Amino acid sequence: MGMLLSQLQWDRGEGGEPRLCDISSRDTRTHSSTEFSILFHVQNVSLPGNADTRAFAKRTLTWRLLGEGASGQLSVDEQRHILRLAFRMWSEVTPLDFREDLAAPGAAVDIKLGFGRGRHLGCPRVFDGSGQEFAHAWRLGDIHFDDDEHFTPPSSDAGISLLKVAVHEIGHVLGLPHTYRTGSIMRPNYTPQEPAFELDWSDRKAIQKLYGSCEGSFDTAFDWIRKERNQYGAVMMRFSTYFFRNGWYWLYENRNSRTRYGDPIQILSGWRGIPTQDIDAFVHLWTWRRDERYFFKGNQYWRYDSDKDQAYTEDEQGRSYPRLISEGFPGIPSPLDTAFYDRRKQLIYFFKESLVFAFDVNRNQVLDSYPMKITEVFPGIEPQNHPFRNIDSAYYSYAHNSVFLLKGNAYWKVVNAKDKQHQPWLPSNGLFPKQPISGRWFDICDVHASTLNM
Repeated sequence: MGMLLSQLQWDRGEGGEPRLCDISSRDTRTHSSTEFSILFHVQNVSLPGNADTRAFAKRTLTWRLLGEGASGQLSVDEQRHILRLAFRMWSEVTPLDFREDLAAPGAAVDIKLGFGRGRHLGCPRVFDGSGQEFAHAWRLGDIHFDDDEHFTPPSSDAGISLLKVAVHEIGHVLGLPHTYRTGSIMRPNYTPQEPAFELDWSDRKAIQKLYGSCEGSFDTAFDWIRKERNQYGAVMMRFSTYFFRNGWYWLYENRNSRTRYGDPIQILSGWRGIPTQDIDAFVHLWTWRRDERYFFKGNQYWRYDSDKDQAYTEDEQGRSYPRLISEGFPGIPSPLDTAFYDRRKQLIYFFKESLVFAFDVNRNQVLDSYPMKITEVFPGIEPQNHPFRNIDSAYYSYAHNSVFLLKGNAYWKVVNAKDKQHQPWLPSNGLFPKQPISGRWFDICDVHASTLNM
């Protein structure tokens, strides 16, 4: 099994400035398959320097496959597709936005990529033919691939994965050094094609140490509950967590503490029949007799059929959808800010500006003592540490057995029964001081629109 070993060499760029050149070569040592499959959970990744040493200070970076540097092995469209995917993999875990630029002058493009043999593209480093050097990269933006190597697309089991080599070299351009952590794409050795190639936890933390974590508000967040039967026929409850923003959605893998590889995806593609932008709230009404899912936007709501995976146009009672919120939930104003369902109390809490409405799903009406101020129903443990009004999203998390209120880049966790058990003095439904969303839910990152459908 061949390996891709990388050596670091300082070279001189234009103006005599030093540029880091990553030279990739092959070794003939073999390793067991176990070594390639182990993943390490890393709390802190140590990198030299600080944020000021990052390769790029801006958030939007342009790239281009040089016309004179296209490979003769794959079509130009296939090369661009693979490179677009490689950049997207880094944008899925950082606040960086990568945009392919085919129009600007070459000097204005941040990252230029090309293929060549021997003396190539005016580069001072000469490629050595098949079997040794795969590629090299400069920290300030040039990546060259040796076209004597047999580069193949991700769908192939043969040859050298262009995607993996590109992701590795882009990591260097962005400022990452080599690491010897098992599973990292920044290891100085090439591993064969893998069925599910993605960035390791250590790669994510390393790049975020340079460029920061992804921040941003959400239109709504919710857990999607479904029933499944196990091998013994027993009904099991499963859940997935979803975040919606600006027409895109992410599935969050709670057990792995990260978003699903390949997200975000357009709401239009994954949720048929609901509004594709600016959803205000999601509610899963769940009692012994009812199992209904609703999306809210403006003055209307949609019921969703989880079995057919699409919104109802008409339900079993003959009611057509979408319906007016005032018809289905009398006493509830619109448009809403957000809502969540309390299964224990069988109440839906609807939020509107600084008020909250508790809706009894069995009596189909707002409780007599409501509406109330959000600060009265959900008092801050620290009174001034509170969202107060205009909450973006509220949802009950089955992974954390807690309700969270989200606003802007922050969240407030609601005191639950376990919290009261350990600290009896805490107020019921009290809000713990705010925390950054990116500190609990990792890697919920936007990607450039050109890569959205990949």
